[in-house]
Amino acid sequence: MLDVLIALEPGEVTTYGDVAATAGHPRQARLVGRILGEFADWHGVEVPWWRVVNAAGVIRTGPEGRQAALLRAEGVVVHDGRVRSAPIGRFHRDSH
Repeated sequence: MLDVLIALEPGEVTTYGDVAATAGHPRQARLVGRILGEFADWHGVEVPWWRVVNAAGVIRTGPEGRQAALLRAEGVVVHDGRVRSAPIGRFHRDSH
């Protein structure tokens, strides 16, 4: 699962469940959360924990927290503690 997490690109937002499914463990969303809680980096590579949210787009640290700031810096729209749109991934919204 760490490989899936490390592969997330700037501006890409996904869910715990999507990470688990992509890694071949579709029923292990909670394990993704535990992994993110334990690993800030993996062999010197930062694990981008801030790019993972719950299925409703709710961020972990509140609207004014670090996760929101990191996401906004990557072009993600965060409002009232939720991801509203992102340049890449599940929360991507077409501008058409």
